[in-house]
Amino acid sequence: MMYWGWHTGPGGWVGGIIGLLFWLVLIGLIVLLAVRLFSGSRAPDRSWTQQPQPDDPEEILRARFARGEIPADEFEQRLEVLRRTRPPQPPPK
Repeated sequence: MMYWGWHTGPGGWVGGIIGLLFWLVLIGLIVLLAVRLFSGSRAPDRSWTQQPQPDDPEEILRARFARGEIPADEFEQRLEVLRRTRPPQPPPK
């Protein structure tokens, strides 16, 4: 009896396609896991898990007040100082 190509084993083409899909999925999962693990390793302080810090001093002050780091009277005093010492803003375009 002669054998012709892919039809030599139990399953023929189906077994070959399933085997190929298995290896593609396995390699894809390994690559995905490696990317997930090593993408965050560049930031030693894990800054990728923290929210970006605002640049506006009033927003920083509001955030500190919202977190409970400063009491209401200190918040209002500092906000007043910020508003008095803030340089004039250019007009919006």
